[in-house]
Amino acid sequence: MARRIKNIDTWRKHLPQKPRRMPGAYYSQSRAKRYKKVITIIWAILILFLLQSIFQAKLFKVDKIKLINNKDLTIEEVSGTLAEPLGKSRFLIFKNDNYFLLKTRSLEELLINNYNLDEAKIDKRFPDTLKITVKEKASYFIWQKNGTLYLLDAKGFLNRQIEAPDSKYLLLEDRREWQPTSDEIFSREEVDRINQIYLKWPELIANRLILGKIAINNDWTLDLYTNLG
Repeated sequence: MARRIKNIDTWRKHLPQKPRRMPGAYYSQSRAKRYKKVITIIWAILILFLLQSIFQAKLFKVDKIKLINNKDLTIEEVSGTLAEPLGKSRFLIFKNDNYFLLKTRSLEELLINNYNLDEAKIDKRFPDTLKITVKEKASYFIWQKNGTLYLLDAKGFLNRQIEAPDSKYLLLEDRREWQPTSDEIFSREEVDRINQIYLKWPELIANRLILGKIAINNDWTLDLYTNLG
């Protein structure tokens, strides 16, 4: 015969019981998660320091430039132009002059725009060198206006500004009050007139007198200057 439940306390003993909490297991799992997180942070810091040591190593700092196929463009001009973009910070703690981080496309565009080049190709040479191959627009004259020097092409159009005279080019000192409004500095007829004088000079004058400068006045009268004055 089934045993009778005498009171309510006895009855409660026969009800399904809730699972008991295990404090020790919970804290063990929590500690394991914290330990794993700490290990992950430590590894991340170590990797960051490793990357920093590689990307900031002097061995991989691009500080040498090899300029190829240049005629008027100088390595000093190129170095001065690239100094600022190479010195910029990247990813906060790195510099743009690192061999592995450096991107050359923007530098190529910078040189083309600054020096009016037909082409500029930059190749990285491990571990610290830029090989820069340029194709310059052909220049035939130096135009001097208000104390500033510019290279001109054979058609009398502006190429780019330069810092100092170059003896291999005829210097055209422009004394006119006229100011240019475009890249066309001299018309075709004006260029032809200058060329006639320059090309026929060796036939008309002794070779020891080298035509070095033509000064152009307001009325287009020309003053000629030789290596002797």
